[in-house]
Amino acid sequence: MTMRSSGHALAWLGHPVTMLAVALLLLNDHLFKHLWPGPITGKLSDLAGLTMAPPLVALLLRCPAPAAIALTGTLFTLMKVTTIGAEAASWLWSLFIPSRVVADPTDLIALPALGLAWLTWRQATRRPPTALPHAVLIVPVALFAATATSPVQPPPSAAYVEIHGAAVVVYGEGAGGYASVDGGVTWRGWEEPATRAARSAACVQGDQQHCYRIVPGLLQVDESTNGGETWTTAWRIPRERWLDRGFRNPDPQGRDADPVGSRALAVQTVPGEVGAHIVVVANGPDGVAVRDVSGRWQRLGFAPDGGFSAKAAAPLTDPGGRIGEEVWAAALAALAALLIGLGVDGCWRKSPVIYTIGSVLLWLGPLLVALGIGSGPSGISTFAVGALMALAGGIVVLAAWTSARGSTQATEEAPRGRNALVALLTFGGTLLPFLGWSAGWPAPYGLAVVLAVILAVAPTVWMTARRVRRNHPGKGEGPPSRRDLREG
Repeated sequence: MTMRSSGHALAWLGHPVTMLAVALLLLNDHLFKHLWPGPITGKLSDLAGLTMAPPLVALLLRCPAPAAIALTGTLFTLMKVTTIGAEAASWLWSLFIPSRVVADPTDLIALPALGLAWLTWRQATRRPPTALPHAVLIVPVALFAATATSPVQPPPSAAYVEIHGAAVVVYGEGAGGYASVDGGVTWRGWEEPATRAARSAACVQGDQQHCYRIVPGLLQVDESTNGGETWTTAWRIPRERWLDRGFRNPDPQGRDADPVGSRALAVQTVPGEVGAHIVVVANGPDGVAVRDVSGRWQRLGFAPDGGFSAKAAAPLTDPGGRIGEEVWAAALAALAALLIGLGVDGCWRKSPVIYTIGSVLLWLGPLLVALGIGSGPSGISTFAVGALMALAGGIVVLAAWTSARGSTQATEEAPRGRNALVALLTFGGTLLPFLGWSAGWPAPYGLAVVLAVILAVAPTVWMTARRVRRNHPGKGEGPPSRRDLREG
């Protein structure tokens, strides 16, 4: 980009429409969202951001306006339709301020704002290029608006359940709570303070033989009909379906939310019906569980507009979700299989020490990158070191592979594409069980790990067996037949 192009990018950034978008973004993130939380203010930030981002990208990356607009739209789409994209955006934004980007395909409705950005650019090209003194005022304001988004809030958590007359009230750690007078069907705000006396067990009023208790550390409620002499499980969520990773607060700083588990319960008698009662259980970040008068249990999550609803309950299955760490593990396993294959095919024999060092650097680099991304802003140094190691290792391995390819013997022994195929099969074999686990089968996470190990090793074993048969064609064959002897 020439100096004149840079001036036009500054003119684009300083155009009244762009600056209006900057002002709207600042007001919306720091005022309107607090006054009127909801989908409208959420979409306003997307519209303003997509109008402001392309000129900022064009200026910082020194790229043409069409490329900046296309890049902005592509990255916005990735972070709104994929979990990995949202997590990466959260990590990047949190380098400046703790933030959270949520994957929400409905936000793509804001993409037409890129058309407004394009029209603004067309008008900006007809204006004189912006001089440097103006840039001193424009660029810092735009950068501040792009990074100083509203900070991520800690997730809600149900900690206490109390009976207040005809109402069952669920409290969190903060002030106030939500009450229901119809057995958990509807909820409304409740201002009266809690006694904060969490009860782990309670009996039906008028029937001290019929009792309920929570199981600490689990999402489970036991029931007794003989005054506590024996207990049976009344409701539970299998442990393998609610691993901490499924309910962890997506805080880019790496801080976990309250642990998921049943905290407290309350039993409310329903007037006019003998023995009729409801049970409400506080389950921390998972919300509440409610037993209605018919005996049916239901999980309720934190509704966006307050209270609880079954629709808001965290899904126990999420195909392709919550397995970001497993994707990295699959990639590292595939990389290891590729490096082993290249080494056996001649790279290691040609220069064993150099190739070994390069392979270790190339494998440890992405591992450190993954650890840095998972650590939030505190992992910046780890991420940087990992990226440098991966770059250095890649250069060394590429040089060793190029040298080995020059050897006639190595070229004859290494069919094209075989190592790449093994690496691809290793990646798929490692990831497939975790994809199945996220979709509901296998249910135990440990079984998914065992299957992943088996399927990850299988391609390398297959490749090794083929090499052994090729290098030792006579090994393992039986004695020659009479026909072979006659022909010999």
